[in-house]
Amino acid sequence: MAAIKTPEDPWAQFVLSIFKLNGLIMQAGDNITQPIGQSSARWQVLSRAFKPQTVAQMARDMGHARQGVQRIADILVQEKLIAYKDHPTDQRTKLLHLTPQGSKILETIHTRRMEWSKQIMNKLELKQLIEVTSALEELGETLELEINAHND
Repeated sequence: MAAIKTPEDPWAQFVLSIFKLNGLIMQAGDNITQPIGQSSARWQVLSRAFKPQTVAQMARDMGHARQGVQRIADILVQEKLIAYKDHPTDQRTKLLHLTPQGSKILETIHTRRMEWSKQIMNKLELKQLIEVTSALEELGETLELEINAHND
């Protein structure tokens, strides 16, 4: 059986690097959130509920399937960290928002994240990080346009 080769083209290498980086960021997020009984996935939903929005909006913003976000949201509702409220213009959907308890958890996560960010930023150049962020945002916009054109 032949060994599977890693793609050599620059785009494939870039994508593989992003996958690896995403995994590392999720691991770091779990290190930040686990001591307080949370996870990176829960953190993502909590942080989106800071501004009331639907599960579908959250899923789109996060680039995740609606069902996965719904599952996490339902757990956070059971734990009284977020709550549903009526949508002002759409009777069929509900908005998720943080509860006071959820706000406290999110603030704790934010404090822990700031400590971690300081450690990371001591090892990075701010200018380079800003340039990379800008390039990633531009790439995201290009991909979004391509995906939307393909889905139309």
